[in-house]
Amino acid sequence: MSAPKTLFNLGSGPRSLFCQLADASVFADWTEIRVDIDADCRPDIQADLTDLRQVIPDAAAGLIYCSHVIEHFFDHDVSKVLAEFARVLHPDGAAVLRLPDLAAVMRSFDESDLERPLYHSPSGPISALDVIYGHRRSIAEGNSFMAHKTGFTETSLARRLLAAGFEEVQCVRGPSVEFCAVATLRTTPLSPQVKALLSFVNP
Repeated sequence: MSAPKTLFNLGSGPRSLFCQLADASVFADWTEIRVDIDADCRPDIQADLTDLRQVIPDAAAGLIYCSHVIEHFFDHDVSKVLAEFARVLHPDGAAVLRLPDLAAVMRSFDESDLERPLYHSPSGPISALDVIYGHRRSIAEGNSFMAHKTGFTETSLARRLLAAGFEEVQCVRGPSVEFCAVATLRTTPLSPQVKALLSFVNP
């Protein structure tokens, strides 16, 4: 049975992914389900990603998209999150994770100016301190969900994904101090939808 045409946007924040894509035509017959722990984001499903069993059945996702989320979990909970990703993903599906790259941060590190912007985001300039510890302005404004509790490199994340049950992991560097990982439960060519997500991340 082919994978369902359902994309679970895990840790979605307040915005639909499909509304952010320059060309969402490859998702014309897909459904996006936004999942977030923060009720203020008004997700379709409010849940903690460490345990989605009550809200998402096995193999329900044709695609998983998770952007700048898993670094917000304590390191000992990351394995639970990734195991849930493997559980909800259809065997023919793919999980696309986007996250900060600690190796790239270290290459750009300026010990004399920790607040020097490394890149500019929709939330404003992002420094090494923001990448390592979480977006300081959002945290100062009371959004503790924005704190970072662990970090990854391409190699360290690939190792964790393989340990969680994924068979293949491909990493792609992003335009700044971030990278994407595409994880599948079996060797599968990249679908047009996955390619569209990677183009969105790295235009």
